[in-house]
Amino acid sequence: MGLKSLIAPFVHWAAHASGESARRALRQHAGRIITFHAVGVADCPAKVFEAQIRFLQQHFKIVSLATLVKNVREANPAIDGQVALTFDDGLRNNGLVAYPILKRLGAPATFFICPGVVDSGQWLWNQDCRRRLLSLSAATAAALADSLGHPGSHPVTVVDWMKTLPTPSRQHVEQIIRNATPHFQPRDSERLQNDLMTWEELKALDPELITLGAHSTNHPILANCTPGELIEEIQQCRTRLEKRIDRPVEFFCYPNGDFNPAVVKFAARTYTAAVTTRPGFVRPGLDLHQLPRLNTANNLSHFTWRLFRPSA
Repeated sequence: MGLKSLIAPFVHWAAHASGESARRALRQHAGRIITFHAVGVADCPAKVFEAQIRFLQQHFKIVSLATLVKNVREANPAIDGQVALTFDDGLRNNGLVAYPILKRLGAPATFFICPGVVDSGQWLWNQDCRRRLLSLSAATAAALADSLGHPGSHPVTVVDWMKTLPTPSRQHVEQIIRNATPHFQPRDSERLQNDLMTWEELKALDPELITLGAHSTNHPILANCTPGELIEEIQQCRTRLEKRIDRPVEFFCYPNGDFNPAVVKFAARTYTAAVTTRPGFVRPGLDLHQLPRLNTANNLSHFTWRLFRPSA
């Protein structure tokens, strides 16, 4: 670990404690979209999440994604200091942990959903494969990696390699991994991290507070998809989602943050706006289908630092 990494936590803490992080963030004169995934887990404990939302309410204005997008489109100066909250994947912990906090604090948010994965009752393919690989012994994992053509034996490396494959090839590797782990039983902590909300749970979310958006049908890497697959993953995703939840769906989130011009074109035909994982501020004039976001952090001081240093 380098010196910069060692001192970074102290620098973040000092900037937050002194109020410098808030002052520097407010000087940016921009809007922000925040990315959350699992809440109530080690990477984002419930107390930290609530502290982050309270900090945003104290220094900024939390608005719906629809409001922020409207202000981008209309070049409305009201966007200055506005923040939209987004949650990727439709995780059950978002409903069990994040939603009660959002409701108590009156903070609107958007949850991005994969209808095909919800229908399956399974985890997202990348999380499922990663956890299954982690359940193997080192020797077995190495042998499996060898059989796949040496993508690397570490689960993260294998899954990253899978993300580069065309969809049919990736699905073939998924099945190989499932066949190699027939007795895999996730621990309670893993289920807390990765279980998705059911349709009943999604429909129970207050529509005045929670907007439901599309996150593709099956969470593939869209840049690897054929035009026919993009129709299913982007266009048909909206149709399936609206039919299930009986609400209009206007917004899209690119799985894994991956897209190319063809993917953006499909998204622009189907949705009012789309968000990426590229770090940055939201200002008038941006492409509504390539909106940047800021990642959350596992502590408040690092989170407030990112509000003015998105890539840090």
